[in-house]
Amino acid sequence: MQALRLTRPATLRSTARAMTVRMYSPGPEGGAGSVASSKGWHTREKAQEDQYILQHEKEKLEKLRASLQEQQKLVEHVCVPA
Repeated sequence: MQALRLTRPATLRSTARAMTVRMYSPGPEGGAGSVASSKGWHTREKAQEDQYILQHEKEKLEKLRASLQEQQKLVEHVCVPA
């Protein structure tokens, strides 16, 4: 029973030690940190921004068309020849 008590905390300590290992990137010479400065990253980011802008403009255009239809109905209603 005592041997079990001695080995159990050691197991927990080694597990805790393995979980606290820090990982560092290799640095600016071309490791994981260089992704944000690559040409492909900028191209992808620009494409996503363009897609967002196009979608936003499409939504605004749909709202304007709906507003125009409402205004045309109002004008037709008001300008009915008597």
